[in-house]
Amino acid sequence: MNDFDYDLFDDVDDMNPVYDDLYMPGANLWYDDDDVEEGVKVGELLELCIEPTVRDGFSHVGKLLLWCFLFRASTQLVEVPALLRHAVSAGTGLLVLHHFFRATMYYIIGFAVVSYIILFSISCFLHKYRGPVMGFVSITFLIISELFLPSKVEWHKIRGAQMLIAMKVISVAFDTDFGALQCLPSPAEFAGYLFCVGTCVFGPWVSYRDYIAIYTKPLWDMKWLRKILLNILLAFAFLTLSTCWVQWLIPDGSWRWWMAYRDSFSFRSSHYFVSFLSEASAIVSGFGHNRDEPWSMSVTKPQFIEIPRSLVQVVVYWNIPMHCWLKNYVFRTAKPLGSFAAILSTYAVSSLLHGLNFQLAAVLLSLGAYTYVEYVLRLKLATVFGACIQVRPCKKDCSHRNKEKRLYVILANVGFGIISMLHLSYLGVMFDMSSKIQEEGYNYTHTLAKWSYLSYASHWVALGTYIFYLLI
Repeated sequence: MNDFDYDLFDDVDDMNPVYDDLYMPGANLWYDDDDVEEGVKVGELLELCIEPTVRDGFSHVGKLLLWCFLFRASTQLVEVPALLRHAVSAGTGLLVLHHFFRATMYYIIGFAVVSYIILFSISCFLHKYRGPVMGFVSITFLIISELFLPSKVEWHKIRGAQMLIAMKVISVAFDTDFGALQCLPSPAEFAGYLFCVGTCVFGPWVSYRDYIAIYTKPLWDMKWLRKILLNILLAFAFLTLSTCWVQWLIPDGSWRWWMAYRDSFSFRSSHYFVSFLSEASAIVSGFGHNRDEPWSMSVTKPQFIEIPRSLVQVVVYWNIPMHCWLKNYVFRTAKPLGSFAAILSTYAVSSLLHGLNFQLAAVLLSLGAYTYVEYVLRLKLATVFGACIQVRPCKKDCSHRNKEKRLYVILANVGFGIISMLHLSYLGVMFDMSSKIQEEGYNYTHTLAKWSYLSYASHWVALGTYIFYLLI
């Protein structure tokens, strides 16, 4: 299987928007309109935005990390019965879910209970196809919840947590089909895995085997503590970038593409905040020590997204655990139907897991088209010129005669990287935290209005790139 087959797919997380319609002012949450002309000094920015943002953020994050530590200390410092440690995992997770979602958490619990009952029932009759069946059940449940939940605002709040439960349920079903699990987990094990405090709110997705491994020879060392502190520091640095710094550095009234980059970067920074926070909570809970390099778990890698070599690289490093989940449980399952069907199925499942959302579907489908065009074009150019200009860096022993360090190869890769940055700015333009409709999810008019303001430039560039590929 080639690099394109494996690395094309990823989800687009719940985007935290930073836009009002058509770039109208509305993101300047930390000063009044009367102050715009005078500008805001760094001291005022610190007092009015950065300090309260960090304080309010840590008031919630601190409780999550504390419960993660209490869970680990009570289950991994000393040997405890298996039933007790799974009960503590589920219990602390439910407490955290209640803190973030209040009464709405009962929809999450209901989904988990129904999923286990169905999975247990079909296991009595089927010894394969449990994965596809639970995939269909989970996605159907998510769609029905979105359509019939009384409040769209409440659904929008729990959508991410529901998606995590769905991914865990589906992965258990597939692992049982594949033989990676000898039998279904018991109800206590299943609850401990689904509601594990370190992964139930912000993620990341972890496999059932990774969950069980945290109780086996748990590792406590200074590297564990340093990794946690580094992730927390990075999370809050990106939180302040998203909320305060970018709007201050690139004010309203700038060139529209500068504002597009500003707001797209602001949204990406909010994703990095959640990603590093999820990584910190998982590591506090004990995840990551069973790898070849202890505490090496990664959720995202901003350096490969902000300075991209290609869009394929972006979608791989945007959410690494989600990429692995899609590759293992969706793409490989659909691969016998052909590469195109597997690609289409992967993007369709990713879209449906996020709900019936035109905005996310539009982004995912656009990414699918962009990455495909980029892949085939760069592969053809690499073959014609014998140059290392494919979507992923070549190995040292590749057959290309023009290696990565050749000047025109560097310029070509930089050029494709700039095009990728344009696409990222364009695709991120509609995610709008300041818009009133953000709490209920965006509709198609919002998305098309944002892209129309930029003259659909990114789509035209992709089309031109594809025509160029056909001509050479």
